[in-house]
Amino acid sequence: MRGPSNLLERLTPFFSLILLTTPLWLSFFLPAFTVYLIFIFDLYFVYRSSFLAINSVRSYLKIKESAQTNWLEKARSENLSYQKVHHLVFIPTYKEPYTILERTLSFLAASEFPSKNIIIVLAGEEREEGFLEKAEELKKNFAKFFYQILVTRHILKEGEVAGKSSNQNYAASLVSFFIEQEGFDEDFLTITSCDADVAIHPKYFSNLAYLFLKSPEPYKRFWQGALVFYNNIWRVPLPVRVVHTLFSVAGVADLMRSKTSFIYSTYSASWKMIKEAGFWDPDVISEDWHLFFKTFFATKGQVELEPIFLASSADAVEGNGYLNSLSAQYQQNRRWAWGVVDVGYALKKFREHYREISIPNFIIRLLRALEQHLLWPVNWWFITLGATLPPLINPNLRYTTLGYYLPKLSGIILTISTLFILVIIVIDILLRPPKPEGAKKSFFLVSILQYLLLPITGFVFGSLPGMDAHARLLFGKRLDYKVTEKFEKK
Repeated sequence: MRGPSNLLERLTPFFSLILLTTPLWLSFFLPAFTVYLIFIFDLYFVYRSSFLAINSVRSYLKIKESAQTNWLEKARSENLSYQKVHHLVFIPTYKEPYTILERTLSFLAASEFPSKNIIIVLAGEEREEGFLEKAEELKKNFAKFFYQILVTRHILKEGEVAGKSSNQNYAASLVSFFIEQEGFDEDFLTITSCDADVAIHPKYFSNLAYLFLKSPEPYKRFWQGALVFYNNIWRVPLPVRVVHTLFSVAGVADLMRSKTSFIYSTYSASWKMIKEAGFWDPDVISEDWHLFFKTFFATKGQVELEPIFLASSADAVEGNGYLNSLSAQYQQNRRWAWGVVDVGYALKKFREHYREISIPNFIIRLLRALEQHLLWPVNWWFITLGATLPPLINPNLRYTTLGYYLPKLSGIILTISTLFILVIIVIDILLRPPKPEGAKKSFFLVSILQYLLLPITGFVFGSLPGMDAHARLLFGKRLDYKVTEKFEKK
């Protein structure tokens, strides 16, 4: 296992925790500097809010247009041989209910792209009892729709970490033999990592085939669609709904800045690129950003991310009961925050390959990763309590001009950001599935008022799991992969 002993992996959480505590100790020594630092964070929050609002609107309009486009007809009109393309779809699964996998395969079978050109890989775990029986039942019901449904059972080895990355690494090594035996042309083969609960958009693979054939560098590309967590959004507890609403809108908005974004959850690439990079690593927890950096250096810094302007729907975190749902949400966010190790991994690989790659290209990606992970535990403290803490810690600050205007200016700046939140609310309403029958009339009002919980959910499901993950990494405490439990309720 790649443990947290690597010094480079500890740098980001170290500086993150130092930055987080800055108002507590810097207010004594450099109060003016502390005030300016808080103003910078406030302005940064306005920038992030405006980015989220504006780009979510732009991306939403593109998603509507893309969903109405006949991508196969478009490929035909441009003489692109989409019939040559085959799509490998990896579905890593561990203790997923049959009904969840059945739903996922149903959406794949309804693909606009010829499903007989789609190969499904049900990548299970040997430690799951009853997996083979479940897989056989799925094959019996869905084999007629696809070219093939392959079933693999990953046996966890010493040095591996249980989870999606090691599972797909094992599955890919077996699928390689299948591809050779079947004589597939690897030049026209894509691979998609699809989370087991994702209802993928019917036009996704048609759009992917078009972009793959149209790309000037198809073997140095990832493709990422938007993921909205709306499969069960009306059913989950309100705090969980708030978290996944923001995740969903952020995923839509991020399609507009693919040049600095990363893959996540459900994504696609050419089989050749993933194979040449050595597939997924079996000793990591957060596999997506790690895989991006791995292929980045394998292609000498030439890999790029292209957006697919379509929204696929996934399950929001849901436990067996209210408190279990909250606990599961915390654990999931902590697992995602553990992705901070990827910053150290990227720095390590850069140290080995800096002569071979474009340094400006790497710096752009690194800064984006640092923005995400360095500030993950920090933002809430500066934005929510930043204007309050310095005067409390250093009372003399209250009698200075800066100290007097700090809460007033911070209040004005943050009020401006609420205007952008109104746009986010509208985009969320447009993206969500219809309200279920029998829902209370007050349900819509509650879904609007949920944004009042942002200061609370921002701490419990944002800053706190971020601090937890960073502290564990900093002090060498291992984080085990815990699968988010899924439910299919009528």
